Amino acid sequence: MILRQLAEGRREVENQYGRVVPYDGNMRALEVLSEVFELRPHFEWRGLGFISQSALRLSPAYADFDAEERFAVPGVRVADPKACQCGEVLKGVIKPWECKVFGTACTPERPIGTCMVSPEGACAAYYNYGRFAREREVV
Repeated sequence: MILRQLAEGRREVENQYGRVVPYDGNMRALEVLSEVFELRPHFEWRGLGFISQSALRLSPAYADFDAEERFAVPGVRVADPKACQCGEVLKGVIKPWECKVFGTACTPERPIGTCMVSPEGACAAYYNYGRFAREREVV
């Protein structure tokens, strides 16, 4: 489909699996999700700050299963160290290798920020599958 789009000069989102994934999605699954969850008015994402209507919480009907309600979980704020530029990486302002501490003070073995902690994080992926991974193999 991508090659056809390139050949035809098109750029659009297409559903390769239209025979099993309808355009409107799985209506029954969406009904269950809307019954069990609701949008949070505000949520703080590490590295991004507060983004309205960007996260889910359990709906009042499922409050008995909500650990935040049952155990009075306090709002924990975990900030990345000042030198870490993970927020800028997440926003696409800089590439991971442009961060001041990438590959030096911040590595998968000694992560500083959220983008390096998880193997799926942008910095860890660039580190593990970019030139840094090849340099480690040579050493």
